[in-house]
Amino acid sequence: MISIGANIGLPGPVDLSSLPDEQTALVIRNLNLHYGNTQALFDINMRIPKGKVTAFIGPSGCGKSTLLRCINRMNDLVDGCRVDGEISLHGTNVYDEDVDVPSLRRRVGMVFQRPNPFPKSIYENVIYGLRLQGVKNVRTLDDAVERSLRSAALWDEVKDRLHENAFGLSGGQQQRLVIARAIAIEPEVLLLDEPTSALDPISTLTIEELINDLKRKYTVVIVTHNMQQAARVSDQTAFINLGKLVEYADTDTLFTTPKNKQTEDYITGRYG
Repeated sequence: MISIGANIGLPGPVDLSSLPDEQTALVIRNLNLHYGNTQALFDINMRIPKGKVTAFIGPSGCGKSTLLRCINRMNDLVDGCRVDGEISLHGTNVYDEDVDVPSLRRRVGMVFQRPNPFPKSIYENVIYGLRLQGVKNVRTLDDAVERSLRSAALWDEVKDRLHENAFGLSGGQQQRLVIARAIAIEPEVLLLDEPTSALDPISTLTIEELINDLKRKYTVVIVTHNMQQAARVSDQTAFINLGKLVEYADTDTLFTTPKNKQTEDYITGRYG
């Protein structure tokens, strides 16, 4: 089985299906997703704890990124995509007709696989979302830049370069900048879609340490193809295969005593 390392998840086995509402950030109920006539997600049900890191693992093309993108309705941008079911964010169904999607995406920030800073200065990258919200007060913006860059473990490296182009940063620094941009608007949930897959090992370690810090303020959901990474950074892990939620448990339990043979075969390398 996978060696869990320092982060062994929630204390003791936890029945995630019965988490009380006050400890729950997201509730996914009977979620199905179709691309045209092709079904990609099948009857997903899970409760994601508040202030924890939840990892989605599974083979390539299994639906884990598709599920992640349902949470902030990024799949709305895909032609022919249809979602049935419910995702409740702190009690509000994000698929209700009266939900304002731009407001939802301010509550649920997202960081993608490859760093995607804007062709602007470091400073302007961080405050981009705040400017869209109409924030103009210079002191407020300055404070947000320092707070966000400190939270992203980047402040000390760039504090004297804030007005230089963000493209001058290394790949790992760019990814931390994108995280700073996402948290500058103070979301409730932060979605990370394979955030280290394009980075070198040292940058990957830095991002992993950052993820452990971020859960003090945010609920974090991460998609990763790296099971060792899931074991290191997550409190609970969901194994997804062929669009179905096969098993979901605290990370220690899932990696050491999985209940489902599919899960055991995957984490021991028999397939995937």
